[in-house]
Amino acid sequence: MMTTYCRLTSFFAHNRFVVLFLCATCLSGSSCGRTHASPATSTAAAKAPAEPDAVLKTIREYGRGHSGLLSPASSTKPTETEDAYGARINELLVQEDFAQLEKIGRENRTERSRLIGGMWKTYAFYEDLGNAFAMEQESAAFYDQQIARTKKWIAAYPDSTTPRLALAHLYLNYGSFARGTGLANTVSETQWNQLNDLSAKAKAVLLEASNLKEKDPGWYYAMQVIALDEGWDKASARELFDQATAFEPDYYHFYKQYANYLLPRWYGEPGDITALAEEVAKRVPEPQGSMLYFYIISRVTCYCRQDAEELSHATYAKVKQGYDNISRLYGTSNLNANRFAFIAVTFKDQASAREAFEAITETKLDIWYNQGVFDTYRNWAYGH
Repeated sequence: MMTTYCRLTSFFAHNRFVVLFLCATCLSGSSCGRTHASPATSTAAAKAPAEPDAVLKTIREYGRGHSGLLSPASSTKPTETEDAYGARINELLVQEDFAQLEKIGRENRTERSRLIGGMWKTYAFYEDLGNAFAMEQESAAFYDQQIARTKKWIAAYPDSTTPRLALAHLYLNYGSFARGTGLANTVSETQWNQLNDLSAKAKAVLLEASNLKEKDPGWYYAMQVIALDEGWDKASARELFDQATAFEPDYYHFYKQYANYLLPRWYGEPGDITALAEEVAKRVPEPQGSMLYFYIISRVTCYCRQDAEELSHATYAKVKQGYDNISRLYGTSNLNANRFAFIAVTFKDQASAREAFEAITETKLDIWYNQGVFDTYRNWAYGH
């Protein structure tokens, strides 16, 4: 069993410390990134309400009349990074320049534009307005300030969907902050209640926004986060995913969030994520199919047991094809380079791993666990 789980670094067998360190990390069952441990182990989380039919009805009606199309290929690569874009958007909210935020929100919906690495600006807009963690300013006071500003924005533009979606994302990220990053059995009743309360507030805002004329993929994405927080059954979560992807077929953030729901530490089973990636790649034409395959599989680029086991069953050629297509069309982001370097190392593709490491400007520790692991893999890629 240990050999299977530690397959990721079997080619480092000569380095006893690295192998033992990985196995200890794998066997701890720790999760990666800013995700919650499965709420099934918490009585407080279990109190979250089952999804009523009325909300599913709203989900079905939200995109009615909207025919989603795959994004056409562009000859011009994006030039702006998520960090630069997020800082600019956040500053506009701090300055309460609501008119400019409205303009950018509308442009994001109509132009369907991307950032370096393929991230949709619509996604970055709401996430960076609503995620103090990304801005390295995470505190209750920061969230309270952003919420107060966003409510002023809603008052100034009562018929606009943009500030309401920004507020929903704020509530959801605030809930994640309030809950903390520990395993479920370390989270207090108070923290679970805060998470549930803030998720309920986000849901109420989304239901209000569903009646507005403007429709936005950020609405579906926020509802997917709520589905995870509330523990929707698999059929409801899948219907939400299907409705979202019908609305915007290559909005890859829908696929990654659904893959998150399918993690075994949440509501899925081993093999669910690779099965989703294969399903999507078969029905979505190129180059979008392989790009979505990469984005889905990148959800399990993490130095931990369950994710390493899931990743080992991916089709490496399809992952590489997707990464190459993304880099060709949208440029190479630091995050994508970290993810693909990890995948290339896992499948022992030394040449591709070396190219990916060369594109990395900052180590993503939620992928590599610590700098020592990153350095060891990079040295292998360079033949050291």
